Amino acid sequence: MSELRCLVLGAGGFIGTNLCLALRARDVPVTGFGRGDAPAVLADIDWVRGTLEQVPSLDTLIAGHDIVFDLIGAGLPNSSNDNPAQLVADAVPAKVRLLEACRRQGVRRFLFASSGGTVYGVTGTRAVNEDAPTEPISAYGIGKLVVEKYLSLYAHLHGLDSRVLRIANAFGPHQNPDRGQGLIAAIMQRLLDGAPIEIWGAGDVVRDYIHIDDVVAAMLALRDHEGPGRIFNVGSGIGRSVAEVLDDAARITSRAPRLVRRPARAADVPVNILDSARLTRETGWRPHTGWDDGLRDTAAWIAARQEAG
Repeated sequence: MSELRCLVLGAGGFIGTNLCLALRARDVPVTGFGRGDAPAVLADIDWVRGTLEQVPSLDTLIAGHDIVFDLIGAGLPNSSNDNPAQLVADAVPAKVRLLEACRRQGVRRFLFASSGGTVYGVTGTRAVNEDAPTEPISAYGIGKLVVEKYLSLYAHLHGLDSRVLRIANAFGPHQNPDRGQGLIAAIMQRLLDGAPIEIWGAGDVVRDYIHIDDVVAAMLALRDHEGPGRIFNVGSGIGRSVAEVLDDAARITSRAPRLVRRPARAADVPVNILDSARLTRETGWRPHTGWDDGLRDTAAWIAARQEAG
């Protein structure tokens, strides 16, 4: 599938920017779609500005593309419970209209960025695989599962081929630390600025952190995948607490953190670690970016961004 034309929805975001860069580096024809102008690093690719709700014609947007990557999120996990009905009203109808357009335009494969950190809910301390129960405790996680179910329906009714990536906590270059997502990016920026760092609860919430290069590699592997699986975890399989991340980031940057303690948040799953054995078994994928190396290149990108103004 290497020469098939790709459409990246949400191309101006963290994952989308990195995916577009990887596709361009491989000379894959790609169109980016985002609510704003193309990031400077993507100035030389085809770009369409808009939102799924406002674009004049989804069929026109989709036409001529063989592969569609849907990276468009709906809100943030920790704020989604403030207005669950609004999240569903905003996200689900647009996604269904998108799938209808993909069906009509004969898209060969639809790849959806779901959330391995929220769809499973409270899991205990062991790594979870794709067969684990899904009991999210945030409207954000429920919204992701709704799209997953619609993909299953469209495969059954119309043969729309899809892959779901349940991605862990991705980090790395091009993650904007000001957008409310990305613990590592936020910590790095505050350490480099000498600014206080907010910690919610005791700092014992455990997450699975995966470098963006490994996430993109999983997406490219599943673009070409021909195995039996349709839903895949994408994670490192290693759990790290907020306190551990903070200590390691301080070590990498040689900066002492100033902490501000906040109450624990109800939408924070205590422990989330992903078992990605299915992805490895069916594609040969495995994470390659070391933890310290990933922290260093994240810090270097944020420092360069600050210097550029």
